Amino acid sequence: MRRRTNHEEDGRKLIPSKGERIELLRPRMGVRVRGTVFYSDQLQILVKWDDGRSESLRPGVDGFRIVDGP
Repeated sequence: MRRRTNHEEDGRKLIPSKGERIELLRPRMGVRVRGTVFYSDQLQILVKWDDGRSESLRPGVDGFRIVDGP
């Protein structure tokens, strides 16, 4: 059976909306990384991380979860 990740629901990819907060499922250097979605579509999610960096994530490939608040 296929393992469901936090950004999948019933086999389909959940795409966070602009302004939503997300968190990487793979911490960098043991530090939890959170950021705000700047742009999203079916192919990519552009995120501005709290540490000032930006990154493009791929739904269904990169592990992340949608979080509430800062």
